[in-house]
Amino acid sequence: MIEFKSLFWLLTCTSLICFCSSQDSIVSLSQKLEQFEEELLDNKVDMLRMEKRVRNTIDVARTSLRSELKENIRDQVREAMAEILQGESLQDMVKSQVVSELRHLKQGYYQMKRQLHHVSRSLKDFQDETDEFHKSVLKKGDVWNRENSSDTCVRDKHRLEIELQKCDVTAAELQTDIKRYMTLNETCQSQILQMKTALDASSLPPAPVNVTTTFRPPVSTTSVTTPRPEEEKSRILIAPGWSVTQHQFRQLNIHSNSLSVYQYHTMKDVTYVAYIAKTKELLIGLRNPDKIVSSPLDTSHVTVLRKGVETYGMAVDEDRDIVFIATYQPRMSISRMSTQGKDFTAIIELSKYGNTPKQITLDTRRKRIYWCNGGKLFTLTYDGQGLATLATGGSLYAVTLDQTAGVLYYSINKKLMKMSVSTNVSTEVTTLSADPRNMRLYRGTIFFSCHSSPIVGAVDVTYNTVAYTLQSLHMKGAGALLMCLIP
Repeated sequence: MIEFKSLFWLLTCTSLICFCSSQDSIVSLSQKLEQFEEELLDNKVDMLRMEKRVRNTIDVARTSLRSELKENIRDQVREAMAEILQGESLQDMVKSQVVSELRHLKQGYYQMKRQLHHVSRSLKDFQDETDEFHKSVLKKGDVWNRENSSDTCVRDKHRLEIELQKCDVTAAELQTDIKRYMTLNETCQSQILQMKTALDASSLPPAPVNVTTTFRPPVSTTSVTTPRPEEEKSRILIAPGWSVTQHQFRQLNIHSNSLSVYQYHTMKDVTYVAYIAKTKELLIGLRNPDKIVSSPLDTSHVTVLRKGVETYGMAVDEDRDIVFIATYQPRMSISRMSTQGKDFTAIIELSKYGNTPKQITLDTRRKRIYWCNGGKLFTLTYDGQGLATLATGGSLYAVTLDQTAGVLYYSINKKLMKMSVSTNVSTEVTTLSADPRNMRLYRGTIFFSCHSSPIVGAVDVTYNTVAYTLQSLHMKGAGALLMCLIP
């Protein structure tokens, strides 16, 4: 028991000694750690100072190198620019480059503008054609819906059979007439041959025999003397030109050469009359006040299309819905608008080209305009390009075009001339009785009205080149007879 207690105290003392020893070691270790931290902090401060000095040194070196590099580059650039410019300043070179770029940009802008105008025009034409096609389809659809029945089909078939029978009978009659004509022609030829033989065999002077009168086949046939239905409707509307007195319009029926009163319009101060076949409307130019009005054919209703416009010539491109106008007011020009009077614009200013433009005619296939001003004949494209003078002379007021043959007809000092639009070569056709102010070509015949002469005349340019008078009429106070062809 005593040993055990001694061992206990021995262990206790040993543990106390170890504890004290370890505590001294810990204190010493903590002091060493604090000293090490102070050294680390000092080293860190030294490193920061060193980094700052290095950065300052690098900045100084970079600044010096950059300035030196700038000087070297500036010298090299100057030498290179001196070689490139060869006496030309940089400002001049930049200016020329800018001017060139501006020129290219301007050309590109105008080209784009022209292309945009062309595309818009093409789009409008396509829309018009689409509308017409849509209307025709709807119309045919309505007709089909109304008439799509078996009874209607049977009636149509029966009617067609009757018409075919009539055509067969007519064809048989024509064949018979042809045979009779050939027989008559052979008889006439044999009789003429016998008469020539008898005259050659006789020693006496031959007696005068009217061979052509006796044996001449008939010139007029049923197809010539009997006008076709569409010919019966063809007429010329005649209006008093520039008259301060109101006059009733007249109409001249072409097939019968009969003159009658056009009862729908009584006007004064008329400057021009044109006709739109597609819509069956008249375009009438008036002055005092200046305006252009429209009127449905054979009605007295009048609608004002444009105010402030004085015109002495109008022509209509019906497929494109354009009216070209020779204007005196608001300015002397060739202008255009729609058939409803919209989008009025001047194509070309004509104040520096002489007198007031008069009659206009169009080549709708080639998109060209032809007009005269009393002394010159001009041509121009629809978009105002390619102005050219085709002919010069006195009293050159009227012009018309045979679009199929490509022949232009105009008058100079009472002489009717013709010109090929492909070669611009003119030849004389015939001499007229007065100076024409309006001319219209219809089925191989030129119809014309005159200034200071109360006649409406015609020239058959297909078979005959002799001018003749259709009708003579006098409207008191009228400076000219204005003519409008209604086919």
